[in-house]
Amino acid sequence: MPDLGNRASAIGPQPIAERFIVPHAMLAAAGHILQLLASDRRAELEALVIPRAAAELRGLIDAIASGAYQRHKIIAHAKVNHHYYVKARLFGESAAPFTLQLRLGEHEGRWVIWEAYNLASGRTAWTR
Repeated sequence: MPDLGNRASAIGPQPIAERFIVPHAMLAAAGHILQLLASDRRAELEALVIPRAAAELRGLIDAIASGAYQRHKIIAHAKVNHHYYVKARLFGESAAPFTLQLRLGEHEGRWVIWEAYNLASGRTAWTR
């Protein structure tokens, strides 16, 4: 049988890529940001957002009832290039769960918010 050369681009079953390892620093930053959101600590949050996403973050903070949430849970995360999308839910005793999505990426040596979405109000593919 003749040599077919590089088969990486061949049609048919392909080798399964190795799973990426989520950086611990990103998960720690996401947890810290979610705790700040639940605690309504605006000044600290605004220090962790790039300027073009500041309005999105303010809208998200305004949608979250102050003091209503005590804990959070990361539901899903996905990597796109060098950024991570984090879908999370805030929980409180007397409040309905609040679902949100953040896009986190490194900027000047630390993890910051590049986008912030309120998924609690409305139906999207991310709100199940």
